[in-house]
This record gives sequence, C-alpha cells and structure tokens, in this order.
Amino acid sequence: MSPEIQSIQSSANPVLKRVRAIGKGQEEGWLLLEGRRLVQDALSAGVAVKGVLVRSDRAHELAELELGNLPVYGVSPAAYEKLGSVKHPPPVMAFAETPASAHLDDLRGWQDPLVLVVAGLADPGNLGALARSAEAAGAQGLVRVGVGVSPWNPRALRGSMGSLLRLPILSLADAAVAKRELDALGFRHRCAATRGGTSPDATDWSGSIALWVSGETGETPHEMQALPGVTIPLAGGVESLNVTVAASLLLFAAGRVRAGEASA
Repeated sequence: MSPEIQSIQSSANPVLKRVRAIGKGQEEGWLLLEGRRLVQDALSAGVAVKGVLVRSDRAHELAELELGNLPVYGVSPAAYEKLGSVKHPPPVMAFAETPASAHLDDLRGWQDPLVLVVAGLADPGNLGALARSAEAAGAQGLVRVGVGVSPWNPRALRGSMGSLLRLPILSLADAAVAKRELDALGFRHRCAATRGGTSPDATDWSGSIALWVSGETGETPHEMQALPGVTIPLAGGVESLNVTVAASLLLFAAGRVRAGEASA
C-alpha cells in the first residue's frame, strides 16, 4: 500500500525548517538520513525514524521502503533542493532520533571481541569509512575517544553505508578512560604505528583485541604511545597511509587470523 503523502510547497514550512536545522547539527538528539538506502538501513536497524521526505516529482522512489505509518512529506522540487548536506540532495531523506550510545558492558556477551578505537578523528568521511571497514572485518564495536566528529554527521552516515547505524558506537571521554575500561574487560591493545611496530602477520591478534588508530594529523594521545604498535610494511618512498586505509588493512589482518583460529 502506498503511503499517504502530505504536500509541502514552501521552504518556510516548519517541518522543512527543522530538517534544515538537523542537517546543520543544530538539533541535539536528531540525525538526518540522506538517500533511500540509508533510510531503509535505519528502518531495518530499528532506528527511531520520525518522518520521511520525498521530492514530489520522485514519489516513486518510496517503492519498497517499509514505512509503516510514518508521516511522509512530498516536498516541491524548489523547496527540496534547499535540504540536506549536499548540493543536489537525493530524492528521499528522513529525520530520526539518534540511537542510544552503546556501553562497553554490551561486549561481555561476545567471545573474544574485536573493537576499533578511534582517537581524535575530525573528518566525517573518514569516520564513516572506518565504521564500514570495522563492520565488514567482523568487529563488534567502534569506540570514539575524546573530542571528534560525531557519528551522526550526515557525511559520516553516508560514508558508512549504514554501518554507523548497525555497529555499536561507544563514546568515552579520553584515552586514559578508554584504556582503563577496556583493560577491566580483559582487552589487549594494539596501536597502528607508522613505524617501529610488529608487522600485521607477526602480531598476536588472539583474544579480546582493541585496535587503536589516531586522527588524520598523526598526533596520538600520550596513552596510545605506550601501546604495542603494529606497522604496515610500505614499499617505495611512501611514508604513511591514510588512516582509513591503514585501519582497514589491520582490521582485515586481525579478522583473517581470528577467523582461521576459530575454524581450526
């Protein structure tokens, strides 16, 4: 059954004003989902979606979305173009309550979990890509340390392809708190290091592992500098890799070893 669509013609409509504010990060506790795929990912993940918007001349894009009784707004093309975080917004978007933060205790139910710990990440595209790689490599959670980009940033959400909605996201005040709490749960730590660490193939990835990566500037919290390092061998004159590339390689190296141990 096709949803009932409420028509909106004016950019001054209160619903559109709120959506614009959410997209700019001005509405705490709310997030903007841009694109049909991300909207469906949110619905499937149980995110509290509160309203769906569609460009009025693209209403067919709602087909196959499981909208239930959600309010749906058909927005005139002129007004719709002023929404979202990109110049030409996708024809479907939604607004939702931000998911509740996960807790480290949630990891107790996993046997030998793998988590990615991210410290000081500022680029939303990088955070989204890291979450996507973490989920794909079989990680059980992503821990954000200190001040950094929000996982509910529209660009981060788009870059994650839904992973930020499915993967447990934990936020901790600083590296010292994160290490102390992970230690209490029996985690061993490995830190991505530009140089001086063991190679991924020579690293012991068994047990509960927290893989730490730092921000794009290469600066790392003091607590990270004392952690056992893992260094990816590089050829030629390349000094380092982008944080998302490096973390992805290490996550899959860990996942490959752990999957082999589980099947042995």
